[in-house]
Amino acid sequence: MKKAITLIELIFTIVIIAAVFTTIPKIIYVSNKSLEFSRKEDAIFNMMSKMMDVSLKEYDKKNTEYDDILLTKQNLDLECDATTGYRKGGFKGSRNCLNGIEESNIPSNSSGEYDYIEGYNGYTDTLNNGHTTYTLKIDVNYSNEWSGGNYNYDNQELSFNFDSTSDDKKNIKRVSVSVEDSSGNIISSVSYYSANIGHIKINSVQW
Repeated sequence: MKKAITLIELIFTIVIIAAVFTTIPKIIYVSNKSLEFSRKEDAIFNMMSKMMDVSLKEYDKKNTEYDDILLTKQNLDLECDATTGYRKGGFKGSRNCLNGIEESNIPSNSSGEYDYIEGYNGYTDTLNNGHTTYTLKIDVNYSNEWSGGNYNYDNQELSFNFDSTSDDKKNIKRVSVSVEDSSGNIISSVSYYSANIGHIKINSVQW
């Protein structure tokens, strides 16, 4: 004898189907959001890794040959005194500019030499994490230094403004690493500042 579907069974079936069709879009949405987060996490990890890589390199190409504080040949408060061989506040035996070596110019495009910071300027690298494609970009420039009116040695007051950058040689370099999506939109960016302080060797170990 053929059994008929009762009204109660039909109602339960409709409820179950409705629940399934209500839940599936939410599962897909959450899955897509999780995938999007994973993509961004991967991009930011690579961005920070590249910044760490750059930060460990020499301040300037000339520092691959000389341990000196480099000269910008400009009238700056942080300029090393080419006559005395020391920066203002420096002392005999400290890091110096006795060799009179001038800073290198920052190339407009990546030189392909990555032993020093300015060699990364204009660097781009397109990466694919299996789900999406994004581009790492590096810009290197000079940061404006403090002006004579922004510090007081007697009161030990110093004021820096790292917001502006300059094409002229300075004693502080600003490195910016950014991540762009396939449309050229910046997903994230981070900046790092490197100072022209030369190197000092203790027992032949560079510090």
